[in-house]
Amino acid sequence: AEVSRTQWLSIAGNVSVTLLTAFVIAMTAVQFVGWNPADAAKSAHLLHDLHPWKSLALFHAAIAGVYLFLSGLISGYYDNLSLYHHVPQRLRRLKWLRALLGEERLARLSTYVEHNLGALAGNFLFGCMLGFTPIVGQLVGLPLDIRHVAFASANLGYGLVGVQFAVPAATILVSVAGVLLVGLVNLLVSFALALKVALRSRGITREQTEGLSARVLQRFLQRPRDFFWPPASEPAGDDNSGSGHVPDR
Repeated sequence: AEVSRTQWLSIAGNVSVTLLTAFVIAMTAVQFVGWNPADAAKSAHLLHDLHPWKSLALFHAAIAGVYLFLSGLISGYYDNLSLYHHVPQRLRRLKWLRALLGEERLARLSTYVEHNLGALAGNFLFGCMLGFTPIVGQLVGLPLDIRHVAFASANLGYGLVGVQFAVPAATILVSVAGVLLVGLVNLLVSFALALKVALRSRGITREQTEGLSARVLQRFLQRPRDFFWPPASEPAGDDNSGSGHVPDR
């Protein structure tokens, strides 16, 4: 329930910020430059690509979910690499870097690397994976692409401005539903893969997690609000809350 809350808030942030940003960019370009980032044909294509069942949006969202999972592994790998090889300490001992930046700036740089190397590597390679997928699809002749909730939200904004919002309300609702479903698939795929790796790393077998899905469903049916909004207080020792931990081997 806690993971669900944080991830849905993340989706809400992605959708709201990118959608508003796309509106501002497109409207400013049209108003002051006389240029539309997406013409009518392109806008229709962008909106069609958000349709949940008339396009491959959800399949492409699953591909992006795999990349999200991989980027998490990459981030963890580089964080561990930094600690194991003492990368921040080595940076502080580089004489030419100290002469270039000075003692204080070098200290700030090494501290930044210590806390952010994994995130930088994970995000950079995540972007690379997102970027090369359509190219690989073209090379091998397969309909490969990605749909990430942030890109999908921006495409919705550009598409609506491109047609000057002159589309049926049903089209807008379906496109919004497509954006939300893209975000849901992104999360489900990445979280399922991450959970599987986490359980295997703890040596937890499938038999030990038997009934976990049923307990999560039971919790959702009993208290669905907890999956979207934090409760005023978490009940202690509530056996029906579904909050019991998975036993270790």
